[in-house]
Amino acid sequence: MESTPDTKNKLKSSSIKASLEIFAIQGFPFLLIANAAAFMGFQVRNMGQSWLVLELTDSSFLVGLVNAMPAMALLVLSPIGGVIADRYDRRLVALYGRLVVAIMSYFVAFLVGSGAIEWWHLMVTGVLIGIAFALSNPASQTIVMDVVGRERMVAAQSLNTTVSNLGNMIGPAIGGILVATYGNASVFWLIAAIYTVGSLGFIGVKTKKMPNVQGGWQSGFEQMSQGMRYSWNTSQIRWLLIMTMGVIFWGILQPVLPIYARDILEVGARGFGFISGAWGAGALVAALVVFVLGGMPKKGLMSILSVFVMAIGHSVFAASTNYSISLIAIFVSGAAGGIWMTSVFALLQTAVADEMRGRVMGLAMSSLMMMGFGLVLGGTIADLLSPALALYISAIGWSLLAGLAYWRSSELRSLE
Repeated sequence: MESTPDTKNKLKSSSIKASLEIFAIQGFPFLLIANAAAFMGFQVRNMGQSWLVLELTDSSFLVGLVNAMPAMALLVLSPIGGVIADRYDRRLVALYGRLVVAIMSYFVAFLVGSGAIEWWHLMVTGVLIGIAFALSNPASQTIVMDVVGRERMVAAQSLNTTVSNLGNMIGPAIGGILVATYGNASVFWLIAAIYTVGSLGFIGVKTKKMPNVQGGWQSGFEQMSQGMRYSWNTSQIRWLLIMTMGVIFWGILQPVLPIYARDILEVGARGFGFISGAWGAGALVAALVVFVLGGMPKKGLMSILSVFVMAIGHSVFAASTNYSISLIAIFVSGAAGGIWMTSVFALLQTAVADEMRGRVMGLAMSSLMMMGFGLVLGGTIADLLSPALALYISAIGWSLLAGLAYWRSSELRSLE
């Protein structure tokens, strides 16, 4: 029997109602605010730091290197954070980790405001911030399913991505305006305030998940090895983690953007903020659509196809000398990125055995931090060759990786 328009409208209304019911879950709004603040702080920090290092050094390579420091710490230590997430109270782990990040951010803001800041200071503090995130991020991501349950995980992840990208859109735009109007220090005080909100949000998070401390750290490292073996031996998880490593090609984009804003598009710090915000705007729209629809079909396939759309957006941006076209290209890339992020992180929790979720999420956080190598690579290519070539390499590289995943893993393609 065919569906009538009334039936379709009722189903759509029911889907939206079911999605909105997630706000009634105790603690979820606080968790949403906490994780959104972390994403927003990360984006504003990248924007403010990129512009400051470019002013201090006039080097795309150093822009990439400084922004890569947190990622390097996350790359090495996130698997340990995954073990911590499976053994201790995830809410407290996340709370204490975010507090450390907030404190370090106030210190950086003071250095910038006093005029004492040097580019290498940002490298050192970046490593320390990266360590705090590495040990707490797996807990802050894994706790989402503890709060909402498996059946609401896709709605929670899409909403989490929606709100996070609202921050990603607004934050860099505000940051660019602050830098242009009040100077560099103002944006770093904003970053510190954002991270403070992010840490305090975990105070209101409630979960019935209890710590599961078993044995000492020798046992803990054995658990980490178990998580690695489980992830490698499970085809769809292995390829999801390989797909997340593709962010090395997204990282190439980041040190190139301020060069385009300053030298090619000639729009300055304010324009750079809006370019950075356009990515968040696109991701926001995509994640909001997923939330309103109540889910996403063929999430495994969507995680692959979205990469090809991002690559097209990067290529158009590379070729463009028009500010409006560049904003549209980054917006499209951001929309595809929102689909990619929602699908991958929903699958990394729903397709994983409960007792392994923290460890798999730790490996996912580590894989995502391959972005750090992309930051350095992008800056190096932009300095030695050209910013446009860096973007074309980004588009081709990520497309090849997505094509390989499609070809080699039928399990990933079929994941719902």
